[in-house]
Amino acid sequence: MKTPALFLLIFCTLLLISCNNGYEFWDISKFKMDENALEDYEKVKILYTSRGPDNNSDLDYYVHLIAVSQKSGDTINILSAFENYLTDGDKDSVFIFLSQNHVGNKIIQSDKIMDITKITDIEKIPLKKINKVARDPRFDYIANNNYPTVIGTVGMEVKNNK
Repeated sequence: MKTPALFLLIFCTLLLISCNNGYEFWDISKFKMDENALEDYEKVKILYTSRGPDNNSDLDYYVHLIAVSQKSGDTINILSAFENYLTDGDKDSVFIFLSQNHVGNKIIQSDKIMDITKITDIEKIPLKKINKVARDPRFDYIANNNYPTVIGTVGMEVKNNK
């Protein structure tokens, strides 16, 4: 009777170990920060995203993106507190960059839920301090680089069909 229970325990343990999604984290100090590397609304194409082990609803880490500025041609790291849900279908898409100090990011990334109708000074909106960046070690050959780094997010470029 003990043998099936032991087998079941070993099986469950192996199943849990195999479910490890492979994500690890880098400290943010690994990145060469340059808040002037991209401007708000600058167009970029995304080359890579680390994604994350979950949807990051608690803003515990940054998702690492590597982008090419369509203005300068420079390659830039972008650390985003938001899972951008990029897919293979987005590989030729143009996105716009919004810095962490952009009003939209400040409201969404605020570490407190606020009544935005009562906010009178955007500069006073506190941002949650995030010190780690999600990484998938299988892609360190891409992610481990010395490109300048900004904190912000990307959104799809809105095109006027007129």
